[in-house]
Amino acid sequence: MKNIYLIVSLFLISLISFAQAPELMSYQALVRNADGDLIQEASVGIRISILQGSETGTEVYSETHTVNSNENGLVTLSIGSGSTSDDFSTIDWGNGSYYIKSETDPTGGTNYTISGTSQLLSVPYALYAKSSGDSGNTNNPGESTQSGNFGAYSLNSCYAWDAETNTWYSRSFSGSGQAIVESEGNIGAASLNSAYAWNDSNNTWYSQSFSGSYLDIKAKHGNIGAISQNSAYAWNKDNNTWYSQSLSGSGIAIIVTSNGNIGAISQNSAYAWNKDTNTWYSQSLSGSGISITESNGNIAVVSQNSAYAWNKDTNTWYSQSLSGSGLGIIGTTNNQ
Repeated sequence: MKNIYLIVSLFLISLISFAQAPELMSYQALVRNADGDLIQEASVGIRISILQGSETGTEVYSETHTVNSNENGLVTLSIGSGSTSDDFSTIDWGNGSYYIKSETDPTGGTNYTISGTSQLLSVPYALYAKSSGDSGNTNNPGESTQSGNFGAYSLNSCYAWDAETNTWYSRSFSGSGQAIVESEGNIGAASLNSAYAWNDSNNTWYSQSFSGSYLDIKAKHGNIGAISQNSAYAWNKDNNTWYSQSLSGSGIAIIVTSNGNIGAISQNSAYAWNKDTNTWYSQSLSGSGISITESNGNIAVVSQNSAYAWNKDTNTWYSQSLSGSGLGIIGTTNNQ
């Protein structure tokens, strides 16, 4: 029998909600067999544990899920919503480092024969900021917002409150509400069928219909990025325009860089959008896409067989073949 292993998608562990308890984190993983083939459309049992201090540290939380992988071998769940007797909201994210351990039963049961552990970084930081009374920006803990604006969403609409005019500005959704984000006073929201951006400078909503169902939305440096099953979208705060990019293969993840550029990854390709040229730059992948990251406005991805880096100054992708199956990628950060 073939051995089966789990490739954890570190790029898509993100904070969904910390406005109300319970807090949730979105988690995705790819399941492959020993030949690198995807385990598609199958029931998968997963146990998630939060460990404190190290990869073998004290377990402070655990939960179980039974989920179905999609046609791309991708499983998706929300940490904090599984079967558990623990309380996710009581984790003290400011008390040292934390690690996420995933254990998997590819047959859908509770015989967890596959495991992997990785350190949690930005998500606990954001949750710690919330518990300490400084909510900041959910997409970038280091980015402070001074505007005093608020965003809200419901099943049917999204709303932005402007601190200068003390006025709420509403926009009806197409499809049910999914998420809301904020950056530099601008508000982004997503429904099942569309993305929406509200500009603090003119108190106006700008909408973009999705091709395929919603997957994720992010915001940073005032710009907003969204991804659906079939396309990626970038909204530029300077001209209030959405720029779309069709995807090759199903969408996996989207990021917004520290300078407002936007990156996306699908099953078959990587994409970078430059805020200065308002242009998407694509790169075909060797093997299925796994992870995406950024550094100082540049974007990098890793696939099953190669790593790729996009330079914002040259708008060019640079590739590197991998020895063995790709697992993850990371960018450098400015710790000043």
